[in-house]
Amino acid sequence: MRLMVGRRRAISGVFFLFSLLAISMSSYAEVKIPTKPERPREGQVANLMEPVKDVLSGRSWLILEGIDPGLRARPGWNPLTRLDWRALEEIFVAPSSSTIGNPALQAPAAAFLVPFRHPAPAFSRDVLITRDFSQIPFQTEPHLAVHPNDSDHIVVGLIDYNFPTVSSYVSMDGGITWEGPFQVPYLPDDRVSGGDPVLAFDREGKVYFASISMGVKEFTVGPLYFRDTVSSIVVARSEDGGFSWPQTVSTARSTVGMKEQRIDAEGKLRGILSVSFLDKPWMSVGPHPDFPEKDVIYVTYTDFEVDYRIQWVDELPALMPRAIQTTIRLVSSKDGGCTWSDPVAVSPTVQRLFGEIDQPVDIPGVFGTDRVVQGSQPVVDKDGNLYVAWLDSTDDGSMKGLAEIHVARSADGGKTFSRAVIASLFNEIPFRPRTAFFRYWGAAFPQMAIGPEGGLYIVYTARPPDRRGDDGDIYFISSLDSGKSWSRPVRLNDDRSQSLQFFPAVDVDPKGIIHVMWGDMRDDPSQTKYHIYYTRSYDKGKSWGFEIEELGLKVRDTRVTDFPSNPNRGFPYGLFIGDYFAIQATEEDVYMVWADTRLGEFGPMNQKIAFARQRSIRSPDIFISPPAGAGGQNIAVQGFNFQPNMNVFIQLGDATIASARTNDVGRFTTSLYIPVTGEGPQTLSVLDESGNRASTSFYTEFGFDNLQELRRDLMEEMGTLRDTLKALESLLSDLKGKN
Repeated sequence: MRLMVGRRRAISGVFFLFSLLAISMSSYAEVKIPTKPERPREGQVANLMEPVKDVLSGRSWLILEGIDPGLRARPGWNPLTRLDWRALEEIFVAPSSSTIGNPALQAPAAAFLVPFRHPAPAFSRDVLITRDFSQIPFQTEPHLAVHPNDSDHIVVGLIDYNFPTVSSYVSMDGGITWEGPFQVPYLPDDRVSGGDPVLAFDREGKVYFASISMGVKEFTVGPLYFRDTVSSIVVARSEDGGFSWPQTVSTARSTVGMKEQRIDAEGKLRGILSVSFLDKPWMSVGPHPDFPEKDVIYVTYTDFEVDYRIQWVDELPALMPRAIQTTIRLVSSKDGGCTWSDPVAVSPTVQRLFGEIDQPVDIPGVFGTDRVVQGSQPVVDKDGNLYVAWLDSTDDGSMKGLAEIHVARSADGGKTFSRAVIASLFNEIPFRPRTAFFRYWGAAFPQMAIGPEGGLYIVYTARPPDRRGDDGDIYFISSLDSGKSWSRPVRLNDDRSQSLQFFPAVDVDPKGIIHVMWGDMRDDPSQTKYHIYYTRSYDKGKSWGFEIEELGLKVRDTRVTDFPSNPNRGFPYGLFIGDYFAIQATEEDVYMVWADTRLGEFGPMNQKIAFARQRSIRSPDIFISPPAGAGGQNIAVQGFNFQPNMNVFIQLGDATIASARTNDVGRFTTSLYIPVTGEGPQTLSVLDESGNRASTSFYTEFGFDNLQELRRDLMEEMGTLRDTLKALESLLSDLKGKN
C-alpha cells in the first residue's frame, strides 16, 4: 500500500497506523521480534524509503519500486521485484549468440529492418555506442566527459542493465569508434549500483566517475530487527583515460538510527527511528580558490531522511512516518579523490509532513510542510568560485504547482555558502507526461554550465504558462553577475505545437558559445517518438539559432538525430529512459549522447546509448573481389568503418547469406559463395547490430536466366540438327531409290 502525503490531504492517524501495520506485516517490509537474536532472513527487508521512492532518481527509483530489469530473477539480491519479468521473456530477450553465424537459425535482426535514416542537416550520422552482454538489452542515463588536452578522447558513463555495475565506453577518435564496456565497481560490501553516472576530467587527464552504491544494512531497534536498503555516493578514478577503474571510494554514506527512544510502562519501545538515503550525485572539477594550480573535485547530492514513530497495536509494532527532511549536501576532495571532506549543507533543510498540517513537526533549522529539494548541480569558474543549483518543489507538493530553482555560491572551496538566490519560478512538471509512460520529472532539475568569462547558464523543462495542454518546454536563464541576479526565462524550442520537450543539457565551449540539446516529440503527430534537437547562442543567450551559410540553413533550432526513438520500444512498458541526456562542447566540435530505442522498433525491446557530433562521420564501406562473375562462385568481402567487435550480417537482396564479426577498429574480412541468381547487378548489403549499413553491387555474369537462354539455344540447335538429320535421311532415301 502506498503512503500518500500532502499539504492538504486529510488522512487520519488511524489510516496511517493500519497502513503501516499492513506494510510491517508483509514480506516486502517486515519487522521481526525474535525470541532470541538471529540474522533476518532474505525476505525480511524493510523498504523504509517507501515514502520517498517517487522522488528518487535513476536506478534507485527502479530498485525501490521493484521494477529494475537487471535484478529480475537473480539470486543474491533481496525480493524487492514485484513485477513478473518472466512473463516478459519473449518481449525483451536479445538474440542468442549461439545463432550468430547460422542464418538459418536467426530471426531477422532489428538492424536489418531499420529503414533508411533521414540525415540531419548539419550533424554526423548517429552511432550506437553500447552493446549487450546478456538478455537484458537496456542502457540509460548517459553522461560524457572530454579530455582537456585531447578533444578526440571521449569517455561516456551509463547505467547498463547487463551488469550490476555502471559502465564506461571510450573513444579515441572523436566518437567514430568506441571501446567498452568497462565496468565501474560499486563498494565491496554493497549489492548493486544505483546509477546516476556522472564523469569529469581533471587538468592532468585523470577521469572521475560518480555514482550511487546500494547495499543492505542490518540493525536493531530495541527488540526489533530490520534490514533496510542504504546508499553511498561513490567516486571511482581512472588514470588510463576511462579503460579501467581500479578502486571505488565512498564519499558519504546514509545512516540509520534512533533520534529518540524510551521504554514505556508496559515495557514497549517508544521513540523516533530515522533512516536516510543519499541520491542524485553530480560532480564538477575546478581550481582551488587559494591554490589555482591545484584541482578540487566537488560532488553534490540529495540527503533524504525519513522519521518514523514507533507505534503499537496490541503486541505488534508498526512504524508511522512522521516527516521527511531533504537537504542538498556537498563533499569535496583535494587529493584526487583519495580522501573526502565531511558533508556540508548547501541548501536549507526542508520537510514534508505526514497527516494533518495542524500537527507540525518542530525541528530547529527545518522549514516547510510539503516540499523537497532535489537535482543539484555544481560548476566551478576559473577563479575557483563554486556554484550549486537545485530544484525546490515549494510547499504545494512535488510534481505539481510551482517550483523554484535556487543557486548558492561558495568562495572558500565549499566550506561555506552564501544565502541561495531564487533564479527562476515556474510551473513544475509531473512524474510523467500525459503522452508517455516514462518518468521525466528529472527534466525539471537545473542543468547548469559556466562560460569562460564566468557567465552562469541554466536550462530546465517547465510547463508553459500560456499553453495548458503542453507538458514541457525548454527554458533558459542566465546570470552575468556571479549568480546575484538572473534573467527572465526564454523558451528555446521553436515549435508552434503543444509537443513535449524534455531532458535538456547545456555546455559552453572555450569561445563562449552556449550549446543546448533536448528530446523533442514535435515531428510525431502521435506524440510517441522523439528526436534530439539542438540550438546555440553566440551572445550569452540574448539570441538563439543555428545557421550554415553553405547549406542556406538558418533556423531557431534544428534536428540532430537521423532516426526517432519510441520509448515504448525501449525499456519494458516504456517506463524509463533515464533522467538526463548529456552534451559537451569543445573548440572544434559538439558531442551529444542520449537514450535511443531504434533497434526496438522492428524487433525485441532494445534501448541503446547513441552519439552524434557536428563533424561528419564517414559511413561504412564494403569492397568485394571479384565484383563480377558467375553465380555459385566464392568472393571475398571486406568492411570498413563499422563499429568495433560487433556482429555483421551480409545480405544479397532480401536474403541473409552470411555473418561475420568486426575487429577492434571496425573492419572485417570474410569469404562467401554467391548464390546462383539471374544475370545482372545484385545488391550486396552489410549491416551491423547497431543498424549501420553499407551496400555495393555484384554483377552476376552467368545465372538462372543464362541457363534458360542456354537451354533455349540448345533446344533450337537440337531442332536444327533434327531438321538436318531428316534432310540427310531423305537425301539418303532418294539416293537408294535411284540405285
